[in-house]
Amino acid sequence: MFLQKVQRPQSAQIANEYDSHAFIQTGSTSGHFRPWTAHPKVRSEVSLRKIPRQHLRKSHMKVPGKSKETGVDSASTLNFQSHENLHEQPQETSGPLEQSVSEGTRHHSFENWVDGSPHDSDEYDTDVEEEKKPVTRKSNLLSDPTGIITYEEQCQKDGCVPISYLRRHLNKRMIRMRHHYLGGLSTKPVAAALKRNTVTEHVDLADNCVEAAGAYYLADMLKENMFIVCLNLANNFIGSIGAAAFAGMLEVNTTLKALSLAGNQLQDRDACKLIDALKNNVSLTCLDLSHNEFGEKGGEIIGTAFSANDSLTDVDLSWNAIRNKGAVAIAKALKTNATLEVLDLSWNGFGSTGAESLEQALQVNTTLKALDLTNNRINCQAALKLALGLKKNFGLETLVLNLNPLGDSGVEAILKAVETHDCLRFLSMEELSINASNIRIIHQLEETKNIIILHGGLGGYHRHTVLSSVLKLFIMFSHEHLSHLEDAFYQQDKDKSGVLTADEMKFCLKEAGLRLTSHQVDLLIREIDYSHTGNIKYRDILSGKCFSDYHKQHPSRGFTLTKNADSSMKLSSVERPATVS
Repeated sequence: MFLQKVQRPQSAQIANEYDSHAFIQTGSTSGHFRPWTAHPKVRSEVSLRKIPRQHLRKSHMKVPGKSKETGVDSASTLNFQSHENLHEQPQETSGPLEQSVSEGTRHHSFENWVDGSPHDSDEYDTDVEEEKKPVTRKSNLLSDPTGIITYEEQCQKDGCVPISYLRRHLNKRMIRMRHHYLGGLSTKPVAAALKRNTVTEHVDLADNCVEAAGAYYLADMLKENMFIVCLNLANNFIGSIGAAAFAGMLEVNTTLKALSLAGNQLQDRDACKLIDALKNNVSLTCLDLSHNEFGEKGGEIIGTAFSANDSLTDVDLSWNAIRNKGAVAIAKALKTNATLEVLDLSWNGFGSTGAESLEQALQVNTTLKALDLTNNRINCQAALKLALGLKKNFGLETLVLNLNPLGDSGVEAILKAVETHDCLRFLSMEELSINASNIRIIHQLEETKNIIILHGGLGGYHRHTVLSSVLKLFIMFSHEHLSHLEDAFYQQDKDKSGVLTADEMKFCLKEAGLRLTSHQVDLLIREIDYSHTGNIKYRDILSGKCFSDYHKQHPSRGFTLTKNADSSMKLSSVERPATVS
């Protein structure tokens, strides 16, 4: 029996089994030759002739259809020019670029085809030109304050398709590029561009699956970039390796103010890596570690870091599993920490143990302005302890106790503590049914004290929404801190356009002194930007037009803010809770 000789599949043929020159000249894909785009682009296989770099790109990056200059179908002929035609170009040209590649054979890049960007790669589109003109290439990179040229070049080196959105926004102060699924390798060109960028200040790359590799590139970038002040890297699966990379970055960086590592599968061992960085860092003010996997041990470590840190003002630890010893450590840190103003501990498990420690901390701490304890298993006994600390506190302005089994006696204890508290402006007990006697106390407090109390109402009726309560609180804040808001808006509006983005508005509200949790601020910004344009005219807020327009759009829950003759702000059309007969 004779074995029939089986020919190797065509995809396994090596490059030297066909005449590459003949294939280039004919441009045919028939016969037994593999398509040119299926072979590696190696200089030795192409010959010594000069080929524009754009021809070396991947096939899916080439522009389909016909070339504008030649009218030749690029998909069928690949727009290659023969070896002889390249040498037949005239020598007298207007510039060095025309000496190397003729105008008729020049290809548009993928980005130029999509965006029409002026940053074309024709200025350095052959390896030979890079050797002949190193000065020109160096000058281009040095005059690249946005990093666009660096981004294109790094994409070519790594074989990545450039993202048109990023190329359009590298020259802006804020880059918000979520849900693009960058991956680890594609984050490298982004980090290379941002390393040279001197324009962008806010970067939002949430939900891009950058993983540990991308986190390493971005952390390394922040060691050199001194212009980015806010980075959102939430939901990117950076894990322990990424946490270690950012811990090393925080040891060096001195300009980053806000960092979000929420939803990145960080565990207790990762808290150990961040503790030294948080102790030594003096620039970071906002840190978001929510939706991670920190437990009791992680809470102890984070509490130790809070005790030694003197810069953090806003920390979000919600949706973790911090309880028992971890809760006690964080509460004890509030006794010595003199900078923390907003602390979100919602959806953990503080319970009676944590409430008892918070009681002692609230009696001493005077800097904490907002505390969120939503769904922390605070029962009636824990509420009594918390009320004792609240009576002796003189700094807290916002307290959130939603979804806790306080009971009627616990609610009554909290309300009586509010009577003696002079600073508390917002109390939230959402999703809690209030009895008739406590409803009367709430109405009396709202009449006699400048306070907003959000509750579930009598038997679930007459309930207020977080939206109307937060909006009312903001209008009250605008009435009392109008000059601070005006200064913050003008300082943030560097181009004097009168328009701020949502993130810039959040920063201004925080600078002006508004202390709310992240969820409440997000809800407030969405309502201010009721047209959902992403741009907010802050002059309308200062004049009161924003609230008047909002009242026209939502008359059932709207508010108006008008100016009196003495230029002071006056609140009108404010909702009042329904009275209980």
